[in-house]
Amino acid sequence: MKKRGFVLLAILTLLLTGCGNDDTTVFDKVNTIDGVTLTLKEDTLKASKATFVLKNDSDRDVEFDPAEYHLETKKGDVWKENIGTRVSQWKRDETETLPAGESLETTVEWKGLCGTIGKGEHRIILIVDEQPIACEFEKD
Repeated sequence: MKKRGFVLLAILTLLLTGCGNDDTTVFDKVNTIDGVTLTLKEDTLKASKATFVLKNDSDRDVEFDPAEYHLETKKGDVWKENIGTRVSQWKRDETETLPAGESLETTVEWKGLCGTIGKGEHRIILIVDEQPIACEFEKD
């Protein structure tokens, strides 16, 4: 009976580790829209959330989904996306418009999908006009 349990555990382990859970970012190029920036609002970073400022200094309006975000952590020289945001099914039918020359604050609460973040380099990515706009920050 113990042998059967061990074999079952070994098979389960192989299946789980072989599922292709590559968490390396798919966002190789970020911040490619001239005049659109995302910055961390001072003194708002917590382990479970932060407030960011999305600024549109371009000459046209841009659209984004305020509910969609991607949280990544830098490991070595590689950005790794948190599994909570990587596997989420984001609603893309509702977008907001950020007019040219304006900015807005958005609070991202990642605790529900990702838990809390630890020390290190992180970045949050919003999708603006179908392009990834990132803000890198460090948690001490």
